[in-house]
Amino acid sequence: MADSTPDNATDNILVRKLGVSVPLGGGEKAALVALLSPSRTVPAGEDLLLEGQRPEAVFLVEDGWAIRYKLLPDGRRQVLNFVLPGDIVGLRENLFHVTPHSVGPLTDLVVSGIDPAGLIELFRDFPKLAIAVAWSAAREGAMMEEQVVRIGRRSAYESMAHLFLELLKRLQMVGQASAKAFELPVTQEVLADTLGLSVVHVNRTLRRFRKEGLLELEEGRIRLLDLEALARIADFESRYLNQQRLPQTKREQLLRIR
Repeated sequence: MADSTPDNATDNILVRKLGVSVPLGGGEKAALVALLSPSRTVPAGEDLLLEGQRPEAVFLVEDGWAIRYKLLPDGRRQVLNFVLPGDIVGLRENLFHVTPHSVGPLTDLVVSGIDPAGLIELFRDFPKLAIAVAWSAAREGAMMEEQVVRIGRRSAYESMAHLFLELLKRLQMVGQASAKAFELPVTQEVLADTLGLSVVHVNRTLRRFRKEGLLELEEGRIRLLDLEALARIADFESRYLNQQRLPQTKREQLLRIR
């Protein structure tokens, strides 16, 4: 029987991302896409969410990069993680009814809104989608744990290698990176705020990577020249980014859900 899933559902970046982990049927894909509002663009530098505000919607990032960040009273900034295409923003914030951090676009950000009440109804009617979103949220939690280790225990050299490898794997998952390269619309200041370093230290570390022939970084595009060497430097293990489907036993349970 031919697949009756609408083309816009099959091509949707969130459908592709969630489908990596959980097998979704045509009805589930179509229902998820139907919940999305028309796309709009949030300009770079204009916050999508502000810390302390009550969010009005959940957002799907269709294109562009953003950062989740917190500002200290004296203006110092800590970047918590990067928001990439296919990511959902504001789900936890709507559950808490308050935004614990800000989300600021690094590039023009194309987003679709998702009504939180509609999302709850969607999860009720399509339990597989609820499991898929929970799987994605668990991966995000694992990435936050790695960010804590990067800042707290890894050296600048180790943590930068680890971050670049993580970004590569995340972007490959949504088809926005090649085997070794991806667009990196990130300044050295943003890298510094992400890794808890000074801009001078970031610059020095990038020069070391270039000198050792481990990466190239030109005009907002990075190429990782020796993935194995970078993985050894960072002690990088990608299991926390698990891009495979759920374990067989869990998949069998899912197949029994109607």
